[in-house]
Amino acid sequence: MPPKKEEKKQVDPVEAKYQEEIRQLEQAKNDLQLEHTMVLDKFRQLKAENDRLRAENDGFKTRLTSAADDYADILEHRQEQIKAEENKLKGLQSHVERLEADIARYLEEIRVLKEANAQQAIKLDEAAQMLADKENLEEAVRRQHDLIEKQTEELRSLKKQLEERDGQLERANAQIEELTLKSASATDLRILFDEPWLVQVSYGRLKGDVPLDREFGSIAALALGKQLVLYGGASKAAGALSDTVGREVAVLNVESGVWERPSSSRTLAASQSHSAVVVGRTKLLVFGGLRGDGSAAAEVAVLNADTMKWLMPQIKGSDRPLARSGHSSCCIRERVFVFGGSTADGVLLNDVWMYDQDSCGWSHISTFGTVPAPRTGAAATCTDDGRRLYVFGGHDGGRCLNDVHYLDLEKLTWSPVAVHMGQAPEPRDGAVAHVTGKYLLIAGGCSAAGRCLGDTRALDLYSPRWECLDDGAWAAGVMWLKPRAAYIAFFGNRQFTVKPSMHEKLWELQITEWSLPEDIERLRANRRKDMGFSEKLELGDDAICGVSSLELSWRPPTKNSDRIERYKLMIATGTGVVKDVYQGRESRFRVTGLKSNTEYILCVKAIYDDGSFLWSESKAYRTLA
Repeated sequence: MPPKKEEKKQVDPVEAKYQEEIRQLEQAKNDLQLEHTMVLDKFRQLKAENDRLRAENDGFKTRLTSAADDYADILEHRQEQIKAEENKLKGLQSHVERLEADIARYLEEIRVLKEANAQQAIKLDEAAQMLADKENLEEAVRRQHDLIEKQTEELRSLKKQLEERDGQLERANAQIEELTLKSASATDLRILFDEPWLVQVSYGRLKGDVPLDREFGSIAALALGKQLVLYGGASKAAGALSDTVGREVAVLNVESGVWERPSSSRTLAASQSHSAVVVGRTKLLVFGGLRGDGSAAAEVAVLNADTMKWLMPQIKGSDRPLARSGHSSCCIRERVFVFGGSTADGVLLNDVWMYDQDSCGWSHISTFGTVPAPRTGAAATCTDDGRRLYVFGGHDGGRCLNDVHYLDLEKLTWSPVAVHMGQAPEPRDGAVAHVTGKYLLIAGGCSAAGRCLGDTRALDLYSPRWECLDDGAWAAGVMWLKPRAAYIAFFGNRQFTVKPSMHEKLWELQITEWSLPEDIERLRANRRKDMGFSEKLELGDDAICGVSSLELSWRPPTKNSDRIERYKLMIATGTGVVKDVYQGRESRFRVTGLKSNTEYILCVKAIYDDGSFLWSESKAYRTLA
């Protein structure tokens, strides 16, 4: 079958247009791809060139920086060299100037030396003349040397004589000082409790092995007041060992004023804040206190003043007091009573214990009534008849006290002593108490302000009233007193007060002896009997009382009145101030300058040609209002 003829298709013009545009776009795409490839190659070439140029630039920068640093160092070094050269130049200029000045000075010195040479030539001529006189001078020197040796020997002899005279002068000064103290001794009549008390005060300088001043020790009078025994305590003086001072016993002979420190008595452990009481005449019983390590003790030790040896009694029974310190004690015959104190833990006590010296045993005293508050540092003493134990003052842990209590030893009952008259003593602890007659004496102690007190106060136990026996002014003027030192001891009607020096040595003794009104009357009677005086010296009843004056007379005794050398009239106020207002031979005198409506107590003393005297009885007069 014959093939069919193909039919020509007609091309659509729009499609042909599109096909042409597609072809052109593809051609443009190919051109762009080619151009992109060329641009990318060009970019790679430019980037490589840029990296190379950057590397070269970094190299240039590094070399430039290094070169700049090198140039800066070179420049700085060059500037330093220039400065050094300038300084060197200045130094050379200064050196040249100094050389020029030295040359000028040397020239001047050469000129001066030339002049000096000329003068030396003159002096050489003079020296030749002096050499000629040398032999004469040497001979004169030999003569002077012999004279000096002779005078030296004389000086040695004079020095020896001077040393001997210095020793004599020192002894004389000591005697003068002792006489000065004795001259300060005085006998005074004081009106206490509206009655005359005769008070004698004497002083003495102490010698021998003088002990150190110390606190928390004890002092007591033994051998009927002929010995004072100082035991224990603590001292802060330079060179003082607390253990040595705490064990030390020092004995003062009151009559000779000589201290001794027997080594045989140093057998106990160191002790302070203990109690020490005289048993019998020559025994000192010590109880309790603090040891050197600070612990409280409960042992009893007895010092025999005759042998100066300690005895440690074997305590019998199991009933014993607690270990304590700061307690007080007193002795009635062979029985020692202990009151109060504090334990090692600081617990305050107010119990009473009795130690029997004969049986060496303790007994606890169960008491009743108004028991004193627990306290330390109280003063305790007993009456002569042994019926009462008195306690004064102390410290209750918060304050110092000045109250008075007594224990009736028969009924074992405590009672307070209510005192509403007189000026009460300053509250204190560590005082010393003593009963003489109907009076309780309180002395010394430490005030609430920590000040050492030196006063002595008396309390009338029958009609409670305080009076001042000694105001203790001496203690206020001594700045180196230790507040809690033991300076005072009593025996009988005497008070012993040892006083320290500023070098902390106990080197002075004051003895205060008083005669009570009944003692004075007895002394009067004995004196009148011994001297044959039976008549009295009496104040007259015809006194003229004015507003500010008193005029009175007195009648001398009829016997031996011609032997009266002079009269002494004394006046006292209710405050106890006593003073002399008249001395002379007249038996009448007018006292002026008195206060109106005031009571005054007067008495007169007749002094005989042999030194004896006779007192009148005291009388009270009141000035007009």
